[in-house]
Amino acid sequence: MNMNIGIIGAGLSGIVAARDLARHGHTVELIEKSRSVGGRLATRRIGDGKADHGAVYFTVRGEALKQDVADWQTKGWVNVWYTDPYPRYVAVDGMNALAKRLADGLTVQLNERAETITIGDDQVRVQTDVTTRQYDRLLITSPLPQTLDLLADLPVDTALHGLTYAPTFVGLFEFANEASIGPDGIRDTDLVPGLLKVINNRQKGISATELVSIYMDESWSEEWYDRTDEDTLREIERLLQTVTGSAVIQSRQLKRWRYAQATDVWHEPFYQVNDHIYLAGDVFLEPDDASGRTRFESAYVSGLRVAEAMR
Repeated sequence: MNMNIGIIGAGLSGIVAARDLARHGHTVELIEKSRSVGGRLATRRIGDGKADHGAVYFTVRGEALKQDVADWQTKGWVNVWYTDPYPRYVAVDGMNALAKRLADGLTVQLNERAETITIGDDQVRVQTDVTTRQYDRLLITSPLPQTLDLLADLPVDTALHGLTYAPTFVGLFEFANEASIGPDGIRDTDLVPGLLKVINNRQKGISATELVSIYMDESWSEEWYDRTDEDTLREIERLLQTVTGSAVIQSRQLKRWRYAQATDVWHEPFYQVNDHIYLAGDVFLEPDDASGRTRFESAYVSGLRVAEAMR
């Protein structure tokens, strides 16, 4: 039976699920509050350059993703950035370009925020800030705090409410001169407290200009969350100088990820709220996933598994 399926959130889980469900003959529509698909597959244009400021790279452990990545490599969408000790894959034009390619041909409503969800007459109604949409089934892939707000009084396992997230701040700095970061363009060890990763996007292969992404760690991001962008960027720059020295900075921007990393995970690849509504996302891991961490592959597998269940 062909179903009309709505998906809230056009990040990787939502896109992967939508592609699978559409291939199986269902009518699928994604609702995305941002101006682009991708979620944390995020890339920002700054001048003539580009900087990834969400997912830095992704790794592959399971067979399902391995097959798709081989196809993406053949198409020229992704390549191996470096191997230490296993391949780190990146999208050739920035991570958001991969999301857009995967979403090509899907129906996506951008700049539209879901506000309430109700069930009646064997249908799910989603009231957004634009209109009311009606579906046979609904998949929600937003971060759990946002998802649980949407579900309001619908019963869900209380343990889901206990899953919390940590923020991450990302500083984006444009340099006037070369600011090489090691042989591969990434440094994630031997950093001063506060710094998590420092990435040169030119060395990474996605930017024509010297753009550096600085990822701050969980505790630092929590501590600075309510500070102004100006003060925050000034402090990030001070810490960055321990890596780059006094190189000349032309511009600086800040990205705040409120729900960057779940501090705990759900050990099933999706959650079924009722006959009509399902939840998926990177926080939903397969039971045998030994990593215990949210990541690109967990988002991908969650989207795949929930689509199989919804067909």
